[in-house]
Amino acid sequence: MVRRNTLVIRVETNNKIGLGHFMRCRAFAQAWARQGGHSIFVMADASQIILERLVSENIQVELLDNLEDEIDHINRIGDQNSAEWLIIDGYQFSAEYMKALKQRRWKILLIDDGVPLLHYPVDIILNQNQYVDKSIYADKTNAKLLLGTQYAVVQEEFFRTRSWRRDFPNIGSKLLITFGGADPNNNTMGIINSIIENCSAFLSEIDTRIIIAGTNKQKPSIENLVKYLKNIQVFSDVQNMADHIRWCDILVSSAGYTVIEASLHQTPMILIPNSSNEKQLASKMNEIGASIVFMELQEPNCHLIVNLICKLLKDGDKRKQLGKAAGRLVDGNGTSRVIDEILNLSK
Repeated sequence: MVRRNTLVIRVETNNKIGLGHFMRCRAFAQAWARQGGHSIFVMADASQIILERLVSENIQVELLDNLEDEIDHINRIGDQNSAEWLIIDGYQFSAEYMKALKQRRWKILLIDDGVPLLHYPVDIILNQNQYVDKSIYADKTNAKLLLGTQYAVVQEEFFRTRSWRRDFPNIGSKLLITFGGADPNNNTMGIINSIIENCSAFLSEIDTRIIIAGTNKQKPSIENLVKYLKNIQVFSDVQNMADHIRWCDILVSSAGYTVIEASLHQTPMILIPNSSNEKQLASKMNEIGASIVFMELQEPNCHLIVNLICKLLKDGDKRKQLGKAAGRLVDGNGTSRVIDEILNLSK
């Protein structure tokens, strides 16, 4: 196997941003490693759990001490490691930021979700969203455009199980709830409270798993709320998300990165978006019959989400329809396709 050059990745993860940007960048590092390459994550901050996870995968981490010197710091990392490619993922990175980096003659891949910029001074733009419209980049870039779910990136555990196919029992009994690394609207607590208050008998009929980030400020409250409910388990900072996705009959989730990996495993989804970008994705998934969307989980209508979950668990045909539609979007090979484009531009 040919040893690839070092790949430098600029990304952040925290309570506000969540984990989605980090996880798809991790997917790139894992795919690059399969090609025999080495990756360096450049971050301003990272939890101990994130650092340990990267180190365990032989991914180097460089923490920025001073954001004012960030460009110089990244350029030094590039020079010291003879790095050619820089991946940038985050809504905070401006066109001016990328232009300044291009002065070193970096080749830049921007992972974008449609955040509008006046111009995109990069070499590749990856927008893996189902709702993407190439017209948003018209006259703003000379970059190679990799658009749509055929380029959807998935982490290694999903890549290894990409050929797995789901069964759809007539009556479902396994519910997975997760709202990513941030859960800014505290939807996890909202759904649990709704189930307890409106349909407590429902809990004895199903098994429920709740996945939260260890940094979620509501973690103690969530654990305390369910500690006497034997059919509910809380997991934090999981490293086997693919196992949980394959386990469930229904996923209730925000409409972030998890949607991509859940689609690969043909998962029936109820999506509750947290942001405008997530609303776009959730609406498109609903439009093509790949999910059910519950736009806002507010106090007056919380009981409606419980009714929806109960109804969907009892409707095997509907779950099959949703899962099959989602599964047609993602085949698990998107990361490899993007890596091929990087290598083609490196020749």
